[in-house]
Amino acid sequence: MRPLIYGNGTLLVCVDERGVVRDFYYPYAGMENHGGNIRLGLYDIDLKKFGWLDTWGLRQRYEGSSLTGESLYESPGFGASVTVKETVHHELNFFLRSFEVRNASNVAKHFRLFSAQNYHILENNYANTAVRDGDMMSHYKRDRFILQSSRPAFDQFTAGISEWRGMEGTWKDAEDGALSGNVVAHGSADSALGWTLPELRPGEAATVHFWACIGRNFPEAKRIHDWIRARDVGEVYHSGRKFWDAFGAKARGLDGLPPSVREAYYRSLLTVACHLDRGGSIIASCDSQIKQQGADYYTYCWPRDAAWAAVALDRAGYGHLSMHTYRFFKKIIDPKGYFRHKYTPAGDLGSTWHPLPMVQIDETAAPVYAVHVHWQETRDVKELSSLYEPLVKPAADSLMSFLSGGLPRASFDLWEERKGIYTYSCASVYSGLRSAAAIGRILGDEGSALAWDGAAAGLKSASLERLYDPALGRFRRGVFDDTVDASAFAAWYLGLVGPDSPMAAGTMAAIERELTRPNGGVARYAGDGYQGPMNAWPLCTLWLAQWHIRINNLPRALELIEWCARNSAPTGLMPEQVGKNGEPVSVLPLAWSHSTFMLAVIEYLEALSGAAR
Repeated sequence: MRPLIYGNGTLLVCVDERGVVRDFYYPYAGMENHGGNIRLGLYDIDLKKFGWLDTWGLRQRYEGSSLTGESLYESPGFGASVTVKETVHHELNFFLRSFEVRNASNVAKHFRLFSAQNYHILENNYANTAVRDGDMMSHYKRDRFILQSSRPAFDQFTAGISEWRGMEGTWKDAEDGALSGNVVAHGSADSALGWTLPELRPGEAATVHFWACIGRNFPEAKRIHDWIRARDVGEVYHSGRKFWDAFGAKARGLDGLPPSVREAYYRSLLTVACHLDRGGSIIASCDSQIKQQGADYYTYCWPRDAAWAAVALDRAGYGHLSMHTYRFFKKIIDPKGYFRHKYTPAGDLGSTWHPLPMVQIDETAAPVYAVHVHWQETRDVKELSSLYEPLVKPAADSLMSFLSGGLPRASFDLWEERKGIYTYSCASVYSGLRSAAAIGRILGDEGSALAWDGAAAGLKSASLERLYDPALGRFRRGVFDDTVDASAFAAWYLGLVGPDSPMAAGTMAAIERELTRPNGGVARYAGDGYQGPMNAWPLCTLWLAQWHIRINNLPRALELIEWCARNSAPTGLMPEQVGKNGEPVSVLPLAWSHSTFMLAVIEYLEALSGAAR
């Protein structure tokens, strides 16, 4: 779990539920994870007593609607508390932390604070160097350089070896309260820094500011270091808060929402923004704790997830951000017009467990649908035209060529578990073809628009015949698959049937009846065993909320939206799944949970005002 994340599109830093810095991505949001861990410790000089803060009591939060986080560590037995304030600068690539150590005992105390850094530069712990240079301790390998410094300057330091031939790391050196002062180490190198604090009377506190600047070489990192050193740290935090306040100012009409929902909306917006790389990729999750499908992660760009995140940004008024993602789609689309399973943030083909051609057909449809939403929100015909020939047209032609007997040929479902012909996939392809046709007509390509509309009409007819079961009174998950699956919501959301259709009503009634869990959330499908028996998914819960919004049952919709806010981490980040006792399961956060929350809130507000599209 990563309940605190900070990013600027180039540097993305993630902190776990014990306050340990785990992920340090650069220069892509989600790729090249140089993190191993950064831990904090405190030594009582008088009592010769040491404690690692990740073993203490901990409360974590964000400061308002910002990307500044706070972790409060408390240990009554140690007689101290430590507050860690931290952020990533919104433009420059540095991670700033401030440690306030407070004497919580009734006698004067002498403390020494320690920070132990174990970077895995370029995602491994080989051929790294850690070297002390005056008031700096730097780690580097090849074209990745991390420069660390502080105010006041550290008075204890050491560079050493970790995770190699029985050597655990310089963090062990800190546990006796004094570091050995070794100036350089290479190979599996790590470092530790220490600050001897002034005497603290009961209730008094002392503060240390620490920063880690990252660049492609020493001069680049040093320029950032010099920029920080010339400024008041408080002003740096203040400018960051003002930046994110201004960033969120586009959100309008939220005042009528319950405070928990309003706060969750802002947090969702910032979380999606953190997952957006400056090159346009939007990763599924920055949480590297999960090793998915055999030692792998969620730090890839799935075109489906990214398209829905882009739609949320467009609907929220951030089309200038989503346009980066559409340009990224132009870059990665296959010459044959389809998208493959997933991609790295750099645009390379991602790992897969799918056989060739590695296609989930809804992932080719979703970007086309998203581009049409972008047009509806921005009315920027120049942007639309720039996306038509390289993205929309080849994708739509690919969707059309993928049809056989009116339906898409078998491909993996959106859950990536089975191959077949599914309601969600068919609805996605339908929406993609209809969106492409609308765009084609706007730009004067009447012939293509006519062909895509014709293919969509045939797909709709075949889908209603093969996927809707009158005896069940609902849409099946897929052809020859009667499972109740929350993803069948797409039949009405993406336009195969109208939301006022009995087909839609029967489908959503079955989803609500069969998939609502005792904790109030909604599972993916009947019998789902992924990481628990039918865990609730915020994503699926929000789909049900969107249905109630569409039929104007707003009190029920708000209940479901509030459930998602309530079952987020205390910091406001939403997981992929929620266990039976309300605990987050799988990755935290999941960008798709947050983007769908944004869409549900926007649609709810539109329904409240009578302005629903």
